[in-house]
Amino acid sequence: MGVRTSLAVMSRVVIARTIAGQLPYFPSAVRLGDGRVFVVWREGLGHVRSNGRIVAAESSDEGRNWSEPRVVVDTIQDDRDPMVVQLANGDLLLSWFQIDWSVRPYVCPGVQVARSTDGGASWDSPVAVGSGMVDHETAEVWHSFRAGHVVAHGQILELPDGDLLAPVYGVFPGDHRHSAAVVRSTDGGLTWPAENEIVLGRQPDREYTEPVLTLLPDGQVVALLRTDQEADLVRSDDNGVTWSEPEPSGLYASSSDTLTLSDGAVLLAFGDVSRRFNPGRPTVATVIREPRGRWDKDPQHLVIDAGQDTMDQANPAVVELPGDELLVISYDIFTREIVGEILPRTALG
Repeated sequence: MGVRTSLAVMSRVVIARTIAGQLPYFPSAVRLGDGRVFVVWREGLGHVRSNGRIVAAESSDEGRNWSEPRVVVDTIQDDRDPMVVQLANGDLLLSWFQIDWSVRPYVCPGVQVARSTDGGASWDSPVAVGSGMVDHETAEVWHSFRAGHVVAHGQILELPDGDLLAPVYGVFPGDHRHSAAVVRSTDGGLTWPAENEIVLGRQPDREYTEPVLTLLPDGQVVALLRTDQEADLVRSDDNGVTWSEPEPSGLYASSSDTLTLSDGAVLLAFGDVSRRFNPGRPTVATVIREPRGRWDKDPQHLVIDAGQDTMDQANPAVVELPGDELLVISYDIFTREIVGEILPRTALG
């Protein structure tokens, strides 16, 4: 396993601070084709059981300074876990899921995807991601957070052939554990048919949640799956049509984000739940130099820690900047800030 270290070469930036009474959560970021870094996150009264909205900001100077935050999604539901990606044609896709906490059992209306054709200035009406995890015939019975729902964590992935994969997870009707899957869109994200869903991990005695997709330079697609133990990896060599059986990654990773760097390595940041750094869930990052192998061989570094050993942090986002710099973003509920650390690529090995 890679050596675990803390870094002293980082430069912290504050991306945004919420208003009093609101807390920041779950950032996602992408460096756009025009050079801007675009970030979205959720603001709400609490991590769960409170309504939230999705907010965005951007930087035109490689993450040093940021625009004033603006609200991009705010419905009567709890809008949460936003993820943003830019497609090859320049469009942005924003995905998120919703929870209605006003009823018992609480309802998950599903995963939504909205499109922007103007660089994030405006967004079209969202479309739903289909999934067999939702039993529409018995929705009143199965629409709870333990069965019959589908949610998401992880960016949509564009494949070399133009198809898109949306990573999702939830509980199939009749199951008692979460499963992870991908749903394919063959029309650029206009539709996400449930019949295009492919399961990545489903077992009666193991939780599979928060699938995060990575496209390697040789075309292999890797999915990192959070479990109730160490995270698992599954792989596809045919554009996500078939997948390997889950294999251990060696990482006790939650709420991860990945990015294939320009040199072919994979930047991975995650909430570390191993308690190796502290009793909480700090943001840890590593550069995986050989991503076709195990993912725990390279040094792991403590990057962002809100202190007080809280479990309510991490959910990081990662961006590659010019000049061999990396940007890792997370949140701090104590200062009510979305924060980032800019560090040299060499600092992570």
